[in-house]
Amino acid sequence: ALLGDNVKVLKTEKNPAGEDWHRIATPDTYEGWVPASSLRCLAPGAKPYASSGKVFVVSSLLANTYREPDVTKHKPVKVAPISTVLEVVGEKGERWLEVNLPGDTRAWVQKGDGDVREAPWSWPRRPVEDMIVLAKRFIGVPYTWGGGSPLGLDCSGFAQLVYKMSGIPILRDADIQMTDSGLLEVPKGQEKPGDLVFFGGAIDRISHVGMMIEDGNFINATTYQTPCVRIDRLKEERWTKIYQGARRPK
Repeated sequence: ALLGDNVKVLKTEKNPAGEDWHRIATPDTYEGWVPASSLRCLAPGAKPYASSGKVFVVSSLLANTYREPDVTKHKPVKVAPISTVLEVVGEKGERWLEVNLPGDTRAWVQKGDGDVREAPWSWPRRPVEDMIVLAKRFIGVPYTWGGGSPLGLDCSGFAQLVYKMSGIPILRDADIQMTDSGLLEVPKGQEKPGDLVFFGGAIDRISHVGMMIEDGNFINATTYQTPCVRIDRLKEERWTKIYQGARRPK
């Protein structure tokens, strides 16, 4: 879950240390546990965070927020990853915006780290060429299992982030991205840039996903050889042995 995500609390339990943890569902229905301290719980009927008024959509890989409009006087309050949406409450000059962080704390962010929009807001559909440019911005980001931001990415988190920012919402985890995200099946040998390619020990054991780019290559967050976002060739023996098929946005 990224900074500012609106999540649903499913149940609450205490861990052995007596601390409250919540089981939550993210906007794409993904479920998991977070410490209660990570959430700001809203009263019934309250507006979800950043659902109205002016919002700031982060386009830098990582945007620092500060307690005052200055980058040197204090360490950052929070780091907002790319695609984060923050509530705008003010501005100062041509450089700074004041934002209300999800924890109800005020901070400042530089305008160059994103764009101001009017909520409710959604990502427009990008052409394939722009999807590839976006995907390549993440090259070198370290592989982190469960990661969905430039702080660390896994294969399905990377695919989901690029598709989300391209106006194509898909689910999380490679297997359900292949079967349950509403994508079109692509015959082997007919892959095009922008298609998702899936790998695994069998068609019902999908464990990895990447996105096709130009010249028969695909980009993916992998643990193979170098654990990071990198470019590989689909016809390399390592991948052809476990390649199971491709899917394309409608």
